[in-house]
Amino acid sequence: MILLCGGLTSNGTTTGSIFWIDLPSGRISKVGALAAPVHDAGGAVLDGSGFVVGGGQLGPGSAVQRVGPTGATTTVGQLPALRADLAAVAADGELVVVGGGTPARPDDRVLATSDGSRFRIVARLLVAVRYPAVAVDGGLVYVIGGSTPSGDTDVIQVIDPRTGVVRILGHLARPLSHASALVIGGLLLIAGGRVAGRAQDALWHLDLATGAVTPSGRLPYAVSDLAAAVVGGIGYLIGGEGLGPVASIITVTVQ
Repeated sequence: MILLCGGLTSNGTTTGSIFWIDLPSGRISKVGALAAPVHDAGGAVLDGSGFVVGGGQLGPGSAVQRVGPTGATTTVGQLPALRADLAAVAADGELVVVGGGTPARPDDRVLATSDGSRFRIVARLLVAVRYPAVAVDGGLVYVIGGSTPSGDTDVIQVIDPRTGVVRILGHLARPLSHASALVIGGLLLIAGGRVAGRAQDALWHLDLATGAVTPSGRLPYAVSDLAAAVVGGIGYLIGGEGLGPVASIITVTVQ
């Protein structure tokens, strides 16, 4: 089961709708609504509860919303500052917030929380970015590409939230933002995104030991801003934007 929370509709408006995606049948049902509709938020599951972090409606917000398995939602806290275009991941029993900020200023602070209401700074990005692809493996948080005030970046950063150490692991073949990352069978894959503002159909593999990035296939169509989840060893890339909004779901498996 996947809960899809908030986002943008086909007419460009922000929605608070929560949809339940039944796997593997693909049946989709609306089960609730966020307390505050948002898009460009971070989302992750911690201790059986979903968290929707930041994002915004007319502009960046700071609300942290907890979503139960049936779609019941409550606002449990606020980020230290307004923040959209970010990612949230679960690592070592905590929720880690990375990337994003405001259009005027990306936020380099990497935050951690165990409850969604109390945050502490655990690290600072070497390159502050909005719209990065982010994934976790072995307790390390990988921050891939993203948008900076001077344009997109090709930098791949890796964070150890336990020690606060951030380092540059490698570089993409070209600057990339609005991509998605997922770990399947120990492989970190980078899907879609935008290069020079254009949606991409590429699927890349990031070698976590060397930082090398190699082609790993292609998506059925060019798309960016995908929601990503892995359930039972299968990756799911949901929605996104190509020439316009996309409503379909792509499955990704590793042979």
